[in-house]
Amino acid sequence: MKDQVLDRILNKSSFPHKFERLEVDDNFCIIDTSEQVQRFAHRPEEMTRGKDIRLSFPELIGLEDILKAILYGKQELFELQGIRRGLNQPSHLYINIYIIREQYDNFQNSLIVLIEDVTDKIVLKHKLLHQTNEANLLSSALINCKSYMEQVIASMPDAFLVTSNFGKIIKVNHAAEELFGFSQDELINQPISLIIDDQVVIKAIYQHFAAQQNFQNLEVVCKTKTREKRLIAFSCSVISQGTESLEDIVFIGRDITTRQRREQRTSAQYTITRILSESQSIKQAIPQILQSMCQNLGWDLGELWTPSQYIGTSVKIHNVNAVLRCVEIWSSRLVSGREFKGVTWQTTYTPGVGLPGEIWIRRSPLWTEDITQDGDKRRSPAAAEAGLHAAFGFPILDDNEILGVMVFLSRDIQAKDTELLEMVGSIGSQIAQFIKRKQAEIALVESEQRYRDLFENANDLIQAVNAYGRFLYVNRAWREAFGYDEIEIASLNVFDIIHPEFRQYCWQKFYRVLSGEKQEQIKAGFITKNGETIFLEGNINGKFIEGHPIATHGIFRNVTQ
Repeated sequence: MKDQVLDRILNKSSFPHKFERLEVDDNFCIIDTSEQVQRFAHRPEEMTRGKDIRLSFPELIGLEDILKAILYGKQELFELQGIRRGLNQPSHLYINIYIIREQYDNFQNSLIVLIEDVTDKIVLKHKLLHQTNEANLLSSALINCKSYMEQVIASMPDAFLVTSNFGKIIKVNHAAEELFGFSQDELINQPISLIIDDQVVIKAIYQHFAAQQNFQNLEVVCKTKTREKRLIAFSCSVISQGTESLEDIVFIGRDITTRQRREQRTSAQYTITRILSESQSIKQAIPQILQSMCQNLGWDLGELWTPSQYIGTSVKIHNVNAVLRCVEIWSSRLVSGREFKGVTWQTTYTPGVGLPGEIWIRRSPLWTEDITQDGDKRRSPAAAEAGLHAAFGFPILDDNEILGVMVFLSRDIQAKDTELLEMVGSIGSQIAQFIKRKQAEIALVESEQRYRDLFENANDLIQAVNAYGRFLYVNRAWREAFGYDEIEIASLNVFDIIHPEFRQYCWQKFYRVLSGEKQEQIKAGFITKNGETIFLEGNINGKFIEGHPIATHGIFRNVTQ
């Protein structure tokens, strides 16, 4: 029995065993000790034969019933584990105490107290426990950090995407789902080309990342689930995972489509205003306007529809019998629309039919997301063949008079842009006013042709200037005084030849005349072609048609001393 108990003690651990031994009698007095047992005692000085073991091992106090049970064979073994010694010492000692019975032939029993030095085992256990706690704390911190980062990514207003180095999407946030219209399941494991349609751009991005370089504010045209184009400014970076073959690419994108459209609208308005101020004729202005609208706003094809041979004859609002024909087309090189243009040249619309006819009858801008689906059997098949989809148009309208309709088409399906429609309504009014001014200028030139001989032979300097300051007519005396020929005069603005000291004064007089104020005699300095300053004195008055200023007339005398 004793051997079996010892086997159980010795086989409990894989660590080398370091035992010391005590033997005590039935009164718990020490009978015998091993040589080194004193170093395990709480009070080593009490470790002598005949002394009560409880003096040197106070841990046994209160355990007398258990000790007697072992002594009389009622219990095989008692253990006390992890007892600490040396509380006031720089290093600690840990022991296990095992108590078993020793039985002699004379039927006398004693207790064998085995004391095991388990310091190395306990210290290692404490280290492992400390490391485990540290690992648990680190793991908890990493979990909390990951959870926090997931919350940050989920709450980001910008789109967040992560792809593999092969371009496969592996993570997205809610903002990316909202922006592109796809669910997370529809995006995960899909190629980035699902939202970036330009393969050249994709290839350039991943070649750039191969050189371990990051992007900031890379503007990329993307597409949504509904095929609508959006301009996204991406900041992109590479996340290395330790090997060159394992790298993720993070895309953080902000939708700047609204900003781009605002800039495009501003640019279009400025360009059209410049075209209208510089064009000498309606036929010169219209193609430039179509091209400018397409290029500045990002559309592919522009058309002008009128009921006359070109444009210029106004139609009263009650006229519903007009027949609209396309008289001007501009298209980008990206549109393969030869067949579509051919169909368009041959197509006519009556008010209320087709997009041009709808705009004509309603007298307001209209938008269609996909012209191939709007029921226009005349042009829809050709539009589909040319890859054209979204379309909008607006009337060239001034008060109750309509002169024509401009229509613009795009290769993309685009949602209605209310702000753009408001802007083009204003542009349509600008163009109408320009056309009416040009009509009035033509009428003015024709009406004044009768007086041309009289003006040419007059000694006074006579000029006619349009509302933008461009010369419509000057007589022989004017040309001789300034030294310009007719070709040079055609490219001049009246303010180009006013002396800088008088320019502000003349600006004020000019615009007061255009606003309808009568001006008394004026005197100002002018600069001739050869750089000489001459002084002119005379009168100017305005020419108005239906309340709109179209020109000023001036008659001057040279009063240079």
